[in-house]
Amino acid sequence: MNKTKQMMLIVLLLIGTMLLLGACNSKNSIEDGQATNQQSSTKDTDTDQKSVSGEIPEYLPTDFPLPSDAKITTSHSSTDDGKKSALLIFETSASMADVTEMYKEYFKRLTDGAETIDDKNIIIQGVDEERKHDWSVIGGALSSREGVIELTVTWAEL
Repeated sequence: MNKTKQMMLIVLLLIGTMLLLGACNSKNSIEDGQATNQQSSTKDTDTDQKSVSGEIPEYLPTDFPLPSDAKITTSHSSTDDGKKSALLIFETSASMADVTEMYKEYFKRLTDGAETIDDKNIIIQGVDEERKHDWSVIGGALSSREGVIELTVTWAEL
């Protein structure tokens, strides 16, 4: 399997795992409007998760650029053993050329990465060694909604 396919598989597994963990989180529950912690008979790792639709994930670096018309559909932040991570899914009506230019510029410092870009799709993955961040941006034009691009961004501390 070539390196690009391996990276894509890893990113898809990471996204799936983050979504699964978010859906299955039973560490905290909300009861009568008040948050309560459930006790577990097994030792918990340092894990904290937070999902908020419509807002930028809490742990996503603040310099991450978004198109001005970005509509956030999924926003998730978590920590695991002290390492922060974030998942962001958003839509935009910006052109693929503008989106591509924005993210190629932002991610120009990535190393050990892969990039696949055409007029309908964008995949940029890699590591920012200086900041110790692991990144992935995957998306493309929605076939069901002409003129709309959906992008999935994953970020994690190394």
